[in-house]
Amino acid sequence: MSQRMNSPLSANPFQTRRQAITFICVSLSIVIACVASLAVAEWYMPENEAGRQGVKTFYRTMTPMLSIWSAMGVWAFWKMPPRQREARAS
Repeated sequence: MSQRMNSPLSANPFQTRRQAITFICVSLSIVIACVASLAVAEWYMPENEAGRQGVKTFYRTMTPMLSIWSAMGVWAFWKMPPRQREARAS
């Protein structure tokens, strides 16, 4: 029983560097969309009780999504396969 079990989090899901870069771009796009949604909610919601409730709802939904997608983007960066070095023909 001394063998170490491979956890799903330790395995690298990216076979190529392009897959990891694509995932990072998607996560970055989602993070930007979350920040934009929060900014729009702050700027354009009416200054009354319903508007304040709407802004609270935006913060409740966008903040966890922002945090999770940011963490997944950083995780994808660290799991990115190394760049393949090609030998030059001289």
